[in-house]
Amino acid sequence: MSSRQPQRPASVPRDAAPLRPVRWLWPLLGVLLGLSGWRLWEHLHDPHAYPIRKLTVDGEFRFLARESIQQLVGGAVSGGFFEVNVQQVRRMILREPWVREASVTRVWPDTIHVSIREQQPVARWGKDGLLSTTQEVFSPDQASFPPGLIRLYGPPGSEAEVWTTYRRASVLLGELGLKIGSLALSDRRAWQIVLSDGSTLLLGRHFTQERLERFIRAWPRILRENWMRVQTLDLRYTNGFAVKERPTAPSPATPGTKP
Repeated sequence: MSSRQPQRPASVPRDAAPLRPVRWLWPLLGVLLGLSGWRLWEHLHDPHAYPIRKLTVDGEFRFLARESIQQLVGGAVSGGFFEVNVQQVRRMILREPWVREASVTRVWPDTIHVSIREQQPVARWGKDGLLSTTQEVFSPDQASFPPGLIRLYGPPGSEAEVWTTYRRASVLLGELGLKIGSLALSDRRAWQIVLSDGSTLLLGRHFTQERLERFIRAWPRILRENWMRVQTLDLRYTNGFAVKERPTAPSPATPGTKP
């Protein structure tokens, strides 16, 4: 028997072109990927797919009620997890005067978390405002004002200057046993202090520190024993001061005399 030799595969010509994918395959793949991405986007933004079920609020609440923030945010949150505009919700919270800072974040899969920092008032400012620890003026409902705050007045932009002057003057006068009831800087840059006992110190526009120190030096020698008679002390002089006494109560009329 003659042995058969194994057949060799036909050799491919060296100049034969390599196999190439069909030309329409890549556009088809692009269309399919685009449709898949669109369906995924629609699913993620479907308000019924990932509804918000929880709202958490944290912070130290002294002047605000936690429940009021929850109601405020709850009324603004609509749509699904990916639909909530956290920046818009944050801006809405910051419109509440007692809120100093707020952050709003999503917590997967169904929670909105809100963190609140309240304003910390240190004084009343003007007729209907409060001054914060950062010398910002804000105007909440006056019914929410805490009692016992010092009253400060001044033109716009003078908040930090007025607060600093008050702190310095309150220390100096406190050493005499006197307490400031209000401090005002007028539009003409003149300073006035009203003490808690109703007496007034006029310091003027210049040399306010020196004039206050002059008052302190005169206190033990001249003023302390007669202070209850003083209504206004005008320190706007070079080397002294002027005193306006409190009006004295009229004495009772004697029988038989006309008032």
